[in-house]
Amino acid sequence: MKYKVKKVGDFENSIEINIDFEDLESKKEEAIAKISGSLKVKGFRPGKIPKNIVIREVGEDYILEEAVDLYLPEQIFDILQKEEINPAVRPVVKELTKEKKSFKVDVLITLWPTLSKLPKLNQTVEVESITPTEDEINEQIERIKLQFGEVEKVERPSKASDYLLVNISSLENGTEVKEFNYQDYLYELGSNLLTPSMDSKLEGVSSGAIIKFNDDIPALGKSNVEITVLVKEIKQKVMPELTDEWVSSVTEFDTVKEMNEELVKNIEDAKKRQVANQYQGLLTSKIIDESKLELPEQLIIAEMDSILQNFMNELKQNNIKIEDYLNITGLTEETLQEDLKNQATRNLSMVVILDKVAEVEELKLDEKEVHYIDEYIGSLNEGDQVEAASRRLNLESESLRNKAMIHVLKQGLSVDANGEKVYLQDVYNQEEELREEE
Repeated sequence: MKYKVKKVGDFENSIEINIDFEDLESKKEEAIAKISGSLKVKGFRPGKIPKNIVIREVGEDYILEEAVDLYLPEQIFDILQKEEINPAVRPVVKELTKEKKSFKVDVLITLWPTLSKLPKLNQTVEVESITPTEDEINEQIERIKLQFGEVEKVERPSKASDYLLVNISSLENGTEVKEFNYQDYLYELGSNLLTPSMDSKLEGVSSGAIIKFNDDIPALGKSNVEITVLVKEIKQKVMPELTDEWVSSVTEFDTVKEMNEELVKNIEDAKKRQVANQYQGLLTSKIIDESKLELPEQLIIAEMDSILQNFMNELKQNNIKIEDYLNITGLTEETLQEDLKNQATRNLSMVVILDKVAEVEELKLDEKEVHYIDEYIGSLNEGDQVEAASRRLNLESESLRNKAMIHVLKQGLSVDANGEKVYLQDVYNQEEELREEE
């Protein structure tokens, strides 16, 4: 086998490969076995057809072409490794020509774009504050009080958030709906748990009231059911007084101060993760814009296809048709394609940038990461060595990009609307710790 690599565009190389027929001898038997598995010959089961019959049925030329298909992937992989070429997408056979004693193959390689230098990483990004507001703290306190509050009977008309002790009966076309009969049921007014209009029918009523109305019961798939509700009692939630004594009796804390301090920390941690995602999105957008990267169209198309496939699988898992999704979101096929292209461009741009970061910063995988990849590849029991090598390369690249991303995030500066630094460092430290544990 002989080959020649030529540059044919800004993002493309062509590999011209000459394969002698004798180079294919090792693959001819494999090709015959493959053909035998799908060939239909009267009197023989697929896969059990004698070699001479297979040759007679399909001809030598067809067997040679199949042998080329089996032979090429390994050879292309070896060439790419030898020439240190990193293709952006799977190589494409553009032309296959049979000559007297050889095949001439033209393979198109789409290349990753390269950056001559890194864009500025230490960008300043304005994000939301992670400091808990008084309302956020009070909301958490009210939730705790509500959790441990007690209900007491009141003599007044019902209102939202009251608890009504009720008996409920229902008829559908004169027949009792046994699944929707309740005795001494404590119903929270405003929860909208039973029927669409029940809450509005029960608001403003007094103890002893009998309310009759027709309504749907979505949980049972029934419509226009005759519902009767007897309101036996009206109760309200009595919120406890926030004291050290009460806090120590129902929580793990001894004082109100200790509980509030923990609430502040928890709220801050939750907001910190949200803001960290916001910061990452804004920072990477700035870096991408500054890089002014040009991407090969073939690479963008491949990434769009990948994103779309994952998206369609997600819709399928949730039993959502693409037409319904477009109607719900107000998108058209054209705007969806535009969104896909923007997302693909963003994803690919960051891959190029992160690879450059890893190169410039000389980031390497540690022994634990290499060991993890070795174990994973070994667990796959991959028969195809080319496929196994490709998987390994992808995993190694992904791990390095994760490291590079954390490095990028640490270079930027996150500030709030007042210009005060928003400290997010511990989020990325935790991510690094998780990666090390894995």
